[in-house]
Amino acid sequence: MEELKTLVSLLVETELVNANKKFCPIFHSEHEGYAIIKEEIEEAQEECKYINHELNCIWDYVKRNKTENALAHMKNMKKYAINLSAESIQIGAMCEKFINSFETK
Repeated sequence: MEELKTLVSLLVETELVNANKKFCPIFHSEHEGYAIIKEEIEEAQEECKYINHELNCIWDYVKRNKTENALAHMKNMKKYAINLSAESIQIGAMCEKFINSFETK
């Protein structure tokens, strides 16, 4: 798990660099930073909602021994899990941007 966290930390740093190339490297206000982070969290919550929906579908098929149907939903759930991971990385990057924008040196 620690190795994975290290890799994710590197992805957060990479995402911050990429975001700073596209947008201003600092937030202009705490309100702006909050709003952007909240938006990223809402997007992550949406992916969690999709994952839970797929999980419920999978369980319905597993109970009825319909593995083929369950597999299709499992593929969807994997896609949503990857999306959730990407959203989480963006949240981490925006948290770092907030810290960099307002932390007193």
